[in-house]
Amino acid sequence: MTLSLRHPFVRALRGVGLLGLAVLLFLGGAYAYVHGGGNFHEVEKGMIYRSSWLGAEGLEKAIVRHGVKSVLNLCGEQPGDAWYDGETKVARQSRVVFRSLALSANKELDAKQMVELVEFLRDAPKPLLIHCRAGSDRTGLACAIYVAAQGGSYHDAQEQLSLYYGHFPYFGSKSVAMDITLERFYESLAGRRIAGQGEVR
Repeated sequence: MTLSLRHPFVRALRGVGLLGLAVLLFLGGAYAYVHGGGNFHEVEKGMIYRSSWLGAEGLEKAIVRHGVKSVLNLCGEQPGDAWYDGETKVARQSRVVFRSLALSANKELDAKQMVELVEFLRDAPKPLLIHCRAGSDRTGLACAIYVAAQGGSYHDAQEQLSLYYGHFPYFGSKSVAMDITLERFYESLAGRRIAGQGEVR
């Protein structure tokens, strides 16, 4: 049986298809908007900034405009990659501390990684720029941990892991590991102690 294009079922399918296309276009546009400018945002004025990797030119601009004194790269050391070599060169020339931690957006942080992250957030010269590849998942978690360590609520910290920054832990995305890590941080005794005392300065 051939259904007419005016059949209610066919019209409903077309409507669903158009809605799906509109959603995809919206998400694509939002992604381009967020990442087109390096996903650069202020977390705490004069203290913490977040972004995607910036490369030499972008990092140099951040240093000049915001007085960045240290960079936390969550992609790990990647010598030979243009963005990494460019950033480390600019950091050396500008006498900016450059620290690399190799985290995965798809795996929960283990205890050792969490300690390293918390200690650097606490001890790094400020202003500190935190970044990963896109500035969405790993960077969002690091910024959420910082907010928690300042005594912020779970809700306040969770805002750093949001669609606004490109974090999308839905439909089976493994990046939900970042949300789970944050939740476990708040549930842990160490997390409650750090968040309660505000040990990160």
